[in-house]
Amino acid sequence: MSLSFRQTFDGRIDLQAADGSPIATYRFDPELPKPCFHPLVTAAGRQIAGFQMSDHFWHRGLWFTIKYINKTNFWEEHPPFGIQQTLAQPHCHFASPQSVRIVHNLRWTSQATGPVFNENREIVFNAQSDGTRAIDWSSSLTTLQDLELDRTPYTTWGGYSGLTFRASREVHGTAFLLPDGQTASALTGQPYPWALLRGLIDGQPDAKISLGIIDHPANPRSPSPWYGKAGQSYDFFNAAFLFQEPMTVSSGQLLHFRYRVLYRDGWWEAPEFTALAQSFVNSPS
Repeated sequence: MSLSFRQTFDGRIDLQAADGSPIATYRFDPELPKPCFHPLVTAAGRQIAGFQMSDHFWHRGLWFTIKYINKTNFWEEHPPFGIQQTLAQPHCHFASPQSVRIVHNLRWTSQATGPVFNENREIVFNAQSDGTRAIDWSSSLTTLQDLELDRTPYTTWGGYSGLTFRASREVHGTAFLLPDGQTASALTGQPYPWALLRGLIDGQPDAKISLGIIDHPANPRSPSPWYGKAGQSYDFFNAAFLFQEPMTVSSGQLLHFRYRVLYRDGWWEAPEFTALAQSFVNSPS
């Protein structure tokens, strides 16, 4: 399947099929404190990503951030808070007829801390012939001062930081599928090489969708602990690398994160997704 893209001057890159139908949008509008992907549309035209949800306005599709940096909140948007500034318009080009590469340079900063990270973000979006959509997300963070990276410690909630997905409310009847084949309605810090959200979606009886995140073994604190909740119109999960404890990093240190996000119509089973995860691990950096 071939892709096209349209980069506008209002802070978005629209990815489309050859017939013009929407596939995904990468948003980096200056009004958004954090860039994100929304919408995310399956091959059957089902939109699965939530955006600025009424219960958590800062939840936007697929995004990457850290909860606390030197005690300043870069997650929730209660002033004062940290933001991810675009340093230059993202560069977007075709990696193949089926894939587009987005290169985006960002600076993480706040009034309280000043600049804390320069980020080089590279994203490759691939529309596969079997209907699978793949997002290879790479974030290289260069620290600009000595930093403590932290989270809200988990009690009945908490622990989150890192790459995150929030589903739209049209998605329901959800559960997490794990590498051992078990399912769960909540993830509370268990380490896995991947986690997968499966559910039903409105628009057709018994229509099913899956979205999984694969943690690369070279990532900090891999295999990642996971935090997530499924069901009751709140479907959210996070590769929570800080779940167990904070992390201290020195000025000039480089943190590099790689993930592959896969989504499609229908459900994957654990052996299928394990094979897909291994393919990502074996892919060149």
